[in-house]
Amino acid sequence: MRRRNQVAIAGESAAGKLLEKHGYTLLGAQVRHVYTLVIDGAPREIELRADYLVEKGGRSYVAEVKTGAVATKIETAATRRQVLEYAVAFGTDGVLLVDMQEREIRDVVFPRFRERG
Repeated sequence: MRRRNQVAIAGESAAGKLLEKHGYTLLGAQVRHVYTLVIDGAPREIELRADYLVEKGGRSYVAEVKTGAVATKIETAATRRQVLEYAVAFGTDGVLLVDMQEREIRDVVFPRFRERG
């Protein structure tokens, strides 16, 4: 577990450099965001922490960094759900999945958000 955490931390640091290399401006790292869900009429605050908030070409993105063979795949349910929650909660123009295994930046667009692009 300790080794996995070290790999994740190193991946996040390298991801910032990768994003900059691809023309993104880093606006923040480990960005805290709180949004409110309403459950049976009662509001409930949910806190999120995104790896990066970035900008490119006048558009803002929340970027989630993943390392390892499984977590980097959008087919992985936990990854897909996390990225979907970010797309809904952060109110940015888009969501990026930064795959540090392949050193690729993927722009993820869910069906409901296609009109934003």
